[in-house]
Amino acid sequence: MKKLTTVLISLILVFPGTVVGEGTKTDNGKPLENGPPLENNESVELQDRLESLDSLREINGVVVDRTMTKLGEDFYSLFSQKLDDQIEELKENLTVKERPTALSGSIITIFHRQNIIYRTALSPGRQTVEDKTDQAVSAVKNYVLRWRIERYLKDTFDVDYDEI
Repeated sequence: MKKLTTVLISLILVFPGTVVGEGTKTDNGKPLENGPPLENNESVELQDRLESLDSLREINGVVVDRTMTKLGEDFYSLFSQKLDDQIEELKENLTVKERPTALSGSIITIFHRQNIIYRTALSPGRQTVEDKTDQAVSAVKNYVLRWRIERYLKDTFDVDYDEI
């Protein structure tokens, strides 16, 4: 019953002005003059789509860009390309955050679940960015491998991974 209520609320939020359960489409509570009645097949398909979207709770393998300058943008684009080339199925979400500084260019930090994986200071220059991205990809690969092994070896007899 709770799932049905959630689907109905989702329908109301997705299609405001549409009355659920009646056979006609309405606009702000008023029937449309030329609106064809909803058929049962359409509502079942819509309900199936909403249930499949409801089952997707988390998106995996995202590298979030939180950079501010051209230097940080270059680092992010190179890092995400090299990481994609070296790790086929990245299931962990990462965040690349930049903090510009006056003396050293920028401080780049890579996070996984609010844990710092890699931090470096970038000074302007293309060669420096490429060297630092290689170091960052290597550090992230090592971290992800270690994190997956630790997660696999955790005892989840009573609780699931996300409850630990």
